[in-house]
Amino acid sequence: LFEALEAVLSAVDSSKVGIRLSPYGTAFGCTDSAPGELFGYIIEKLNDYDLAYLHLVEPRGIQVPAPDAPEGGVLPIFRKIYNGFIITASGYDRAEAIKVVEDNSADCVAFARDFISNPDLVERLKTRAELNERNQQTVYLPLGVPFETGYTDYPFLSQSNTNK
Repeated sequence: LFEALEAVLSAVDSSKVGIRLSPYGTAFGCTDSAPGELFGYIIEKLNDYDLAYLHLVEPRGIQVPAPDAPEGGVLPIFRKIYNGFIITASGYDRAEAIKVVEDNSADCVAFARDFISNPDLVERLKTRAELNERNQQTVYLPLGVPFETGYTDYPFLSQSNTNK
């Protein structure tokens, strides 16, 4: 990781580089016998690079559960270690997103999958409107799904009656 990061930083200013990590992530069978120690070391060392951000994916949401993941997530642990800007992600709703920013657990919350089914997500969050339900079968273009299905066919708030 650090060798690759240093190669990138030899060509790009650190203020334009961020790193996304999934401590306790289990995607594609990627696990570690001591993820807390491993990612604690990595995140502590990332302080030396003055990066634009550290993007941490919480072990929750649609992720395969990690049996050794900390009960309260990774933010309470790694916020104490990392001195820079932190983005968090993984299944946050409006209230949870506001809470983690207000209590300084993170500086920003990413909404990836909700943007897929809500082209006007920012407006929906501002107005507390109901979100469109996402069709997981069309996310990231599985084989056999027409290109326009799932990305361009969700209604905008002005086209639906979901406002409460």
